[in-house]
Amino acid sequence: MFGIIQRQFSGDGMGARVMRGSVLTFLGFGGGQFLRLLSNLILTRLLFPEAFGLMAIVSLFLAGLQMFSDVGLGTSIVRSKRGDDPVFLNTAWTLQVMRGVLLGLICCAIAGPVSRFYGEPILYELMFGLAFTVFIMEMRSTRIGTASRNIHLGRVTFLDLGCQSVAIVVMVVLAWVWETVWALVVGMMVQQALHAVLSHLVLPGHPNRLRLERAAFWELFHFGKYLFVSSGLTFIIENGDRMLLSKFFTLANLGFYNIAYFFGSVPLMLMGNFAVRVVYPLYSARPPAESEANRRALSKARFGLTGLLFAMQFVLALLGQWLIELLYTTEYWAAGPILVVMSVSLMPSLIIRGHAFVLLAVGRSGLFTAYQALRAVLQTGLLIVGVMNFGLIGALAAQPLAAILSYPVLYYLIRPYRAEDPLHDGVFMALTILCGSLAFWINQDALLHVLSIQ
Repeated sequence: MFGIIQRQFSGDGMGARVMRGSVLTFLGFGGGQFLRLLSNLILTRLLFPEAFGLMAIVSLFLAGLQMFSDVGLGTSIVRSKRGDDPVFLNTAWTLQVMRGVLLGLICCAIAGPVSRFYGEPILYELMFGLAFTVFIMEMRSTRIGTASRNIHLGRVTFLDLGCQSVAIVVMVVLAWVWETVWALVVGMMVQQALHAVLSHLVLPGHPNRLRLERAAFWELFHFGKYLFVSSGLTFIIENGDRMLLSKFFTLANLGFYNIAYFFGSVPLMLMGNFAVRVVYPLYSARPPAESEANRRALSKARFGLTGLLFAMQFVLALLGQWLIELLYTTEYWAAGPILVVMSVSLMPSLIIRGHAFVLLAVGRSGLFTAYQALRAVLQTGLLIVGVMNFGLIGALAAQPLAAILSYPVLYYLIRPYRAEDPLHDGVFMALTILCGSLAFWINQDALLHVLSIQ
């Protein structure tokens, strides 16, 4: 038995790399979430709930600036035939650095308006810390993209976890000394600076230099022009609820929501991480339309992965209140009921997460963007109507409704590439109805509490 497992993981073939990449993705994400939980538990005992509300706003702007300016450089490295060409990689890195400078300047320019919009003067200073963070992030080596292209994720995983560990130590020490939100921001800055430097020093691959080649630039531009739009749409899909709630809710309630989101989104984030690091490269190397064997193998892998993560989501829905009360002090217990309802609401999105990556794998980034646009419009519209008329429960209902309403379009788009799997989707949607009903029946008080939050 051990010999069979060893043969599956050894060697440099695609199958072995996929197996190792899958395990490393799980270990990397799981380790990262464990470290985040550990730091969260310590920091909630050193800082006030409003600090986490402020950090949620800063984090939203960090993610938003990155995704609204994403031109698919990493994705292009994975897909392009020139993905290992030093000239192509240097052109991609040069564009990445230019983007970092631009984003840093944008952060400085919007510091004042952001502070006034939220009525929090400290946000003015925090936005300058964010400017440094976003600039230094774009200095990371393209060796990270090369590792994803070849599904060589070992050093990348350990680099991520190591930098995160150092950042947590910095945050805890500064929170103990300063007792302000700046402890969280400085820790974020240290993490990204360390990650950028070490990506050039410890990962194998071609060293990066500033260079722009016309052919490489146009290839990156033509593939990334749609991803520029789709990344912004993805940000709206994944963060639109917190964007809107950050304006309508108090900082304390936003902090509670963010804690619930930290737990409730783990299965969905893991599915997304797995899709980007393993499924997308696999779609590129072994298209399901190429053979029935490829299609069956992808379907089997999808069933196993969704089953595991769906079970995690169900456990969070059942035990959300108990988990929050076990881990946090009483002033944070309001996150428990939110976690229960959120875990159920994310189930439909979990089922279809990653399906659309086949469109990127076959070079149809325009179709991918069109689907993301439809999903973003549906979810944003439902979110606005929901939160204004029904409060928090309306906001939580927006994402599953958008996923269900957009599903027929997704099915139509991926069917020509043999990536549809109606059996998989039907089985898990039925389980969503059954498991969601059971979770709400057991946690009726949590559902009533969320219904009362306006």
